[in-house]
Amino acid sequence: MLPSDWAMKFIIGTSRCYAVKNCRLLNFENSTYKNHRFFRNAVVLQLPNKETLKTDTKLPVVPPYISAKNVHNVNQSLSNEKKKDSSPNNVKQINTLNERKMNDPKILDDSTFTLRLINRIQHLSPSTAKYARLSIFGCKYLYKDIIVLLSAYKKSFFTDLSALTYAELELKYRLPLQLVRLTPILLCWPVPFTNFLLFPLAFMLPKYLLSEHFWTDEQLKEFWTKDLQNNFEHNVRVFEHLSLMAEECSDEMLLKWFRVIECLGAGGISPVDDIIQAIPVFTMYPYHFSTLPRQHITVLLKMYNMHRGWRRRVRLKKLAHFIQFMDKAIESEGGPNKLNDKQLQWACLFRGLNPFSSSRETLVLYIEDWIKISSKIDYDSLSCILHCQVLLALNRSENNMFRKTE
Repeated sequence: MLPSDWAMKFIIGTSRCYAVKNCRLLNFENSTYKNHRFFRNAVVLQLPNKETLKTDTKLPVVPPYISAKNVHNVNQSLSNEKKKDSSPNNVKQINTLNERKMNDPKILDDSTFTLRLINRIQHLSPSTAKYARLSIFGCKYLYKDIIVLLSAYKKSFFTDLSALTYAELELKYRLPLQLVRLTPILLCWPVPFTNFLLFPLAFMLPKYLLSEHFWTDEQLKEFWTKDLQNNFEHNVRVFEHLSLMAEECSDEMLLKWFRVIECLGAGGISPVDDIIQAIPVFTMYPYHFSTLPRQHITVLLKMYNMHRGWRRRVRLKKLAHFIQFMDKAIESEGGPNKLNDKQLQWACLFRGLNPFSSSRETLVLYIEDWIKISSKIDYDSLSCILHCQVLLALNRSENNMFRKTE
């Protein structure tokens, strides 16, 4: 026998003489005897976990006392019942439950506590709950876009821009400027007691201190339409310069170009085939990159929201190449139909068309016409791609709202 058995027998034997007179001591004796039997046989019996005890499955009834000879039989009965429970139907039920747990958005979402806290705050002040949601989801979207941007920089460092997808090219063009807006907040964040002033100020001036990830849908529409309205004024000036420069040229190819200019001057929309036939004009004087006037270069920089500092022509050439790479990426990925709504809206906005006053089908047709022209442009006629939004979207009905505000 084990030493623990001798000790328990001694305790029980010495306490039996007082058990008749004291009921508490009798209860203590029974409890110690049961606990001793449980701990002695716990390793051998291998009882199931707590999770299985909560289920409705019937467990085997263990007798009050088990001798060492019958322990092996009990273990065999337990193993047989486990084999019965591990039937294919039960396994399927367990797998379906695990799949539900894994696909549950409450489990997958890391910010359940914060969202519950925001829902409680919403009853007290809905405006603070709204801005808290914007900050949480904005940080998530910003983090995802930064990861995509870093992968795009890594790919472009080792290979050419042609290896990038359209989403990576779009973020490579848009996100750096938005990160510049966030620099005051990122620099002042570690300073103590600045959050009380910094965050209210940022939400008061979201266009200048926050990126698009923290904007509401109304703010996004408002700011995008304002930017397009400013660009439309420069489009009109670019068209005036194009019509004045056409008078300085004399060639047979300019007859097709005059047809495009006259159609736009009359308030119509020039056909895509006429624009494609007039592309060789941009290889001649004065429409070539090297011969464009300085005033025209300045207006083009304003139209694309670029600074008017050093290396103007070089930066415009890089922008034209970048636009052509984006067009090729859209075409290689299945066309503009494969873009989501926000990507399609920004693509039309960047190419001079108002995306909020038209349907998705018209936006897709506009991008398809743009890609048809872009695919016919080579290195010598690269300046044509910078004027495509003037040639395609100047007299579109979607941009009429900007004409009325002139």
